[in-house]
Amino acid sequence: MEISVQQCIGKGYNDGWWTNCNARYRSFVGGRSTKKSVVIAGFEAVFKILCDPNRNIIMCRKDDTNNSTSTYPNIVAIIYKLGLTPYFIIKKSPAEIVYKPTGQKIIFKGCNNPTAITSTKFPVGELTDIYFEEASELESYEDFRQIDGSVRNSTGKGSQITMLMNGWDKKSWIYEIFWKGRLEDDYEYLETHDYADYYDPDFTLGQDSKGLYLHKSTFRINEFRSPYKDESMAILKEKALEIYKVEGLGMWGNSSFSTYPYWNQSLIKPHNILLNEPLSLFTIGIDIGMGNGEGKVVKDIERYRSAMTMQLVGVSSDYAKIKCIDEYFYSNQNQIIKKGAPEVAHDMINKIKSWIDRYKQHPVLMKGTICCYVDSADSGGFRTVLQAKAMELGVMNIRFIASTKNKIQSRVDFTNLLMAFGEFEVCDLCKNLIREIGNARQAEDGRCREDTDDHAINANEYAWIPLLPKIKRYKDFKEH
Repeated sequence: MEISVQQCIGKGYNDGWWTNCNARYRSFVGGRSTKKSVVIAGFEAVFKILCDPNRNIIMCRKDDTNNSTSTYPNIVAIIYKLGLTPYFIIKKSPAEIVYKPTGQKIIFKGCNNPTAITSTKFPVGELTDIYFEEASELESYEDFRQIDGSVRNSTGKGSQITMLMNGWDKKSWIYEIFWKGRLEDDYEYLETHDYADYYDPDFTLGQDSKGLYLHKSTFRINEFRSPYKDESMAILKEKALEIYKVEGLGMWGNSSFSTYPYWNQSLIKPHNILLNEPLSLFTIGIDIGMGNGEGKVVKDIERYRSAMTMQLVGVSSDYAKIKCIDEYFYSNQNQIIKKGAPEVAHDMINKIKSWIDRYKQHPVLMKGTICCYVDSADSGGFRTVLQAKAMELGVMNIRFIASTKNKIQSRVDFTNLLMAFGEFEVCDLCKNLIREIGNARQAEDGRCREDTDDHAINANEYAWIPLLPKIKRYKDFKEH
């Protein structure tokens, strides 16, 4: 059988391909749909197994679940596409792919347990290659160094650690260790080229093999891209240049400490203006924090360690905009007489009753079944109290539902995307939501949002997360 490598991978990745680049460390950073996962963590990995009988490969994601929906089906699809299925044993649980002629393996591990990676043994050959797909998920440089020491190739043909990722966060340790001062972003260059790359044959982190290869790809590198891709990128460039730089050109993002860099005064609307546009539906989100936040450090008195919050949220009739309409906010912090769950539940139901009365002329708001999504950290106790209070106060058309779990990073990214396009509007009545969004900063450990003074934000997110499949821009949104 003859297979054309060039036909498989297309343009743009030749210099970094393993037979042309024996660097110990390779980092591929690119925009969305730049082929890097298919070309490097797909075709290249399979060809390494076919061409070198000493090689074995580990594919890493944050955990096994991530592998099962990304790296594993990627490799399986490529084996099938190459017509090589008869030559491989493909196991699903645990995920493992074995090359029948030699017994070499491609296995799949979560990088949340570095010891499980370093202790892996193979019946044939050595652990010569590790691919970190979405490498930013490997949070600790110390974990990376531990894994690094277990990768070797005694045949002298080279061993490689390959990192693939989108450049969402410039404060990543991967940028600091490998990219800083070597291949920095150049907007003008990336606007006119498919990719940029860099090679240092002498780079070392103390292992036997050395060398560093960096590759920055733009959406133009993918000659197989949709004919609508260029048009959508042009719109993104016009409407949200900083997001375009990351998603289109693969540049590093989030160089400031602000969680919401696209937040601005134009997104704050007077109540009557906000409701001028018809709504398709509404929900309510509730975040719970009955304590006074003891143990959580805040830097100034205007930030709350703990609070009970509720957000009324609507979606525009064209399903394009999230509209934050009204709020309830209470904290025991600095209160002499503190409220308990029954008192707060009573206040919340009365607030909902006031919304029912206020919007009785509105065709959508507070009509039909009122769905309230409550912090899933609540085991059901506060939801029960709320339901009892609703019945006591005569609000019968209300349901309290556990909030849908969703990564904070994904919530923040999607909110920023909507903000950049002017599709996240906040009523001026939502004073606490406005305050929290404006104050939100990255945590010192690199997380996108500090775990304090985010109570109105959480309640707001709980309200719209269940609606995501209906929101237009979510259809093209990529989580990371």
